[in-house]
Amino acid sequence: MIKKKMKNLIILFSLSALTTLISGKSHCHACFDGICYSKALIFQNYPISGQLAIDRVDNVIYFHYEDTRPSDHSVAFDLDDVRLLFIPDIQFSFARAVDQATRDVYIGGANGIYRYNPTTNETTLYGLSDKTIWHMQYKEKVYYTIFMTKGLYTFEKKQSKTIAALKDYNIDDFIVDKRDDIYFMSNFTVYKLGKGEKKPSIFSNIIYSLTTDINENAYFVQSETRGLYKIDYRTGRLTEIGAFGSGSPFRTVFDNYNNVIYYDAVSDQLFYLTPNYGKCKVTNDGKGKKLKKKVSSLFE
Repeated sequence: MIKKKMKNLIILFSLSALTTLISGKSHCHACFDGICYSKALIFQNYPISGQLAIDRVDNVIYFHYEDTRPSDHSVAFDLDDVRLLFIPDIQFSFARAVDQATRDVYIGGANGIYRYNPTTNETTLYGLSDKTIWHMQYKEKVYYTIFMTKGLYTFEKKQSKTIAALKDYNIDDFIVDKRDDIYFMSNFTVYKLGKGEKKPSIFSNIIYSLTTDINENAYFVQSETRGLYKIDYRTGRLTEIGAFGSGSPFRTVFDNYNNVIYYDAVSDQLFYLTPNYGKCKVTNDGKGKKLKKKVSSLFE
């Protein structure tokens, strides 16, 4: 039954992508930098939990879902070949990160960090088998947090080190950007720890989910309003890039074309956005807590 549903999902993704190509500029599911993006459905029917991670060498996205049995599955979806692969020897996982140089995938769950080699299709224990890993990023080494534990840590050559400046923070989400600055969510607040600094500073009191693009630029997604923002590295401030047209974009990654893949928390669906080069604009609809970003095409 699972294989049949997976086959149906792959067919659905192919048809969705084909429809996008045929219909061209008839869709404006997102507007970034004044350009319309069309969305193709990658995955549905089962809830996705934890991080999304992307291998930009082969354009493969990694995620975890739970089926109706219930059984846990850590999987890889090849965006170019349109096929779903099950990762062996690991089921439940929550944290994921990819070394773009080697393509090794680091997968964290209730029993530490595992390393998956996509070339050999083998999964081995990497370390920290007594820890429940909550969140990860790979940038020359593994950065990680531990479930229900304060602090941010690094793991390299079988050695774990704590980042002293963050030892007193409960960290829900974090990124390390191209400048090695760390942005993280703690207690509904975004903080920034600049490279070499000994103390983090408050960056924003608005809740964002955090991600980096192919060039390691820092991006911020506001799920409630559907707005997408990035750091202007000249000023150090956020600048609005655009918005998603519907739903609640909760987790995002950028592929090897710097296009967005995102998980919609409202529909429990995973989408792939590609530009169709129509023109568009983003306006505000509502005020305060009811504010939503509205995407409008300028085709007419």
